[in-house]
Amino acid sequence: MNLNPHQIHWSRLTLPGQFLLAGAIVMTAAMLIVGFWVSSRIEQAVVQNSATSAALFMESFVSPLSQELAQSDELSGPAARALTEIFDGTSLGERVVSYKIWKPGGLIVHASDPALIGQVFKPSDDLKRAWTGRIAASYEDLTDLEDQAEAALGMPLLEVYSPIREVWTGQVIAVAEFYELADILDTEISDARRKSWLVVGSAFLASGLLLFGIVQTGGRTIRDQRKQLEKQLQETQVVSRQNLALRRRAVSASSRATAQTERTIRRIGFDLHDGPAQYLALAALRLDGALPDTGDKNPDALEVRKSLDKALGEIRAISRGLALPDLDALDLKTLARRAVDDHEHQTGMTIGLSFIGDESFPLEYSQKVCVYRFLQETLSNAARHAQVEEAAVIIETSAHTLLVTVRDQGHGFEPDRALKLRDDGGQGLLGLVDRAQSIGGNLTIQSEPGVGTSMCLTLSNVENST
Repeated sequence: MNLNPHQIHWSRLTLPGQFLLAGAIVMTAAMLIVGFWVSSRIEQAVVQNSATSAALFMESFVSPLSQELAQSDELSGPAARALTEIFDGTSLGERVVSYKIWKPGGLIVHASDPALIGQVFKPSDDLKRAWTGRIAASYEDLTDLEDQAEAALGMPLLEVYSPIREVWTGQVIAVAEFYELADILDTEISDARRKSWLVVGSAFLASGLLLFGIVQTGGRTIRDQRKQLEKQLQETQVVSRQNLALRRRAVSASSRATAQTERTIRRIGFDLHDGPAQYLALAALRLDGALPDTGDKNPDALEVRKSLDKALGEIRAISRGLALPDLDALDLKTLARRAVDDHEHQTGMTIGLSFIGDESFPLEYSQKVCVYRFLQETLSNAARHAQVEEAAVIIETSAHTLLVTVRDQGHGFEPDRALKLRDDGGQGLLGLVDRAQSIGGNLTIQSEPGVGTSMCLTLSNVENST
């Protein structure tokens, strides 16, 4: 999978570094948003305050001369001359560069520019707001059609719309629009913007540094804990490797001990068959020859003969149980077939044998003994306790694992009760479990009364028994 270089660089950053990078991006964006919002609000507040002050000041001059607009759509000659004289050559005229007086519908009834008088223009948003009785203002917003002359001056101007009310009723009868020179206002707005950006930037910078300090402290703690965990992990891995080595040595030693024990038991079986069993057979023959060949034999001699035959039978049975075939030369398939054939010959049962996987799965001698004894014991239990005429043996192999399963449809049993020492001292299934575990294997039992039994032996190569 191809990784984006940016992702690789990001993953190499420490936690404080990631926070610094991400936090810088997020806080810069947030600072710009908040800064623009705060500065615009301050600018609006400064403009509105200046407009309100200017409007109140202008109303004291314009309102008395404009009362006749309540009944007429034009100013009389004296009123028009009075307004012209107020703004011509006075200190007020130096601040107000132009003015207009509006009637409803966008009609200009008087203006500093005589060419505009009597013209009708589409009312702007600020003009509409002024007709509702509120003072409206805008700073350096000279985009309306009637503002072309003011825009051509190239100076910072404050455009103010002030409602003119009738003295007795308070009804808005006209709107006075004037453009005030805003060089001082421009300075105030610039100063307000600078201060607002300074405050917002300082607040965000202080917050960012505080958060970075917290994350830096947390990151240092996490790095220390991570180093401790890595150290503990290394120690655990060392102990795990040691335990694995010890387990392999223990399994190998147990396998060698099991193999040696089985060889000793096999030799004892052969010795019993070739030694005591032969002597007992010879003694029985000599006894038959020593007794007179008459119909009336000595009862004591008959009892001795009977005891010799019984002892000979038991010794031969013990010899057959102890003696194993030569497993060293047998592969897995031949070994399994030998165990199944021996059982079928002794009991008359029908055993189905099937293989899944590699039939030449390599086995050590102790594993061969374990498989052979497992088949002997489980098939014998099926014949004695399950009381069935058929059973199935399934052998499955994979790369490093061998599974030997014996199934029957017999009476079944409770596994917990069966995994105990018998009253006669025999180990039974518990012995099979111990044998499998001693060489790194495992034995699982699935059985219920009346359902049948499935027993599975699992073995692995010694190097892969983990």
